[in-house]
Amino acid sequence: MKKVILFISGILIFTLSFGQTNFKWEKTDSITKTKDQLYSDTKMFIAETWKSSKDVIQNDDKDGGIVLIKGASTQKIMHVMAEYVFVYSYNVTCKMKNGKYKMNLDNVHCESARITGGTTVVPKVEPFDGNICPSAYGGKGKFGDKVVLMMTSLKSELQGIVDSYEKYIKTTSTKSSEW
Repeated sequence: MKKVILFISGILIFTLSFGQTNFKWEKTDSITKTKDQLYSDTKMFIAETWKSSKDVIQNDDKDGGIVLIKGASTQKIMHVMAEYVFVYSYNVTCKMKNGKYKMNLDNVHCESARITGGTTVVPKVEPFDGNICPSAYGGKGKFGDKVVLMMTSLKSELQGIVDSYEKYIKTTSTKSSEW
């Protein structure tokens, strides 16, 4: 009995120590653009990436060279004739100065989880760490396999934001064109 309790305690400590971390994407690079050009490009990227830039921009400081975005991602799982809907929120911070930009994507966490049809599921989902699936669903069985796929999809979506921003900043020209 002592071995079983010790084993279970060890698993809980291991799960909690790895499940409570919050994954963070960070991209810093140098570029031959002014702070104003980077700011303008960043605002255009936001307008083209999110449905409503007014809804997602939480802080917009042109003089300080910072734009803070709060975004959300909806992930769905179909399992045993029910649809589980998870809403993850995240923050994107874009900082810029002459010749350099930095993008942080962090604070990814489950805002809500529900089953389609109105039944509320208490979100006992651990913070997203980029690799470990939510411990509430443990990654066991067919549902756990679907959770792992969902988390992989979420990670790809968030990585896509970082990659798209980098590409946009590097390829967009802010020079006036004769139109």
